[in-house]
Amino acid sequence: MNLSSIYPNAPSGHTAPQKGADADSEIRSLEQKLRTLEMEKQKAVQRKEEDRKEKLEKQIAEIEKQIQQLRNQEAEKTQSASSEDTTKVQERSKETFPMGNYIDVYA
Repeated sequence: MNLSSIYPNAPSGHTAPQKGADADSEIRSLEQKLRTLEMEKQKAVQRKEEDRKEKLEKQIAEIEKQIQQLRNQEAEKTQSASSEDTTKVQERSKETFPMGNYIDVYA
């Protein structure tokens, strides 16, 4: 018996994956693929397979580019979220502590 049958409005415990987590898993996947291609490239170098080595180098460069793009996107999202949080705090601060409405009588 599960809790959802007893408490239909109770959270299921399964949460939707966060977008950052998706990007992280994609980066990890690409990094794994990159390691595999690097090993294949080393084997191609040892076997003196120049054509294979060149193809692998192109694939490696493309994957490195994708990884960098994903990291840049994540950094932009983080900066954007941080900037939005700062703006919200400043707005709340203005509402809570309105400036210019009071005169310091002790000055």
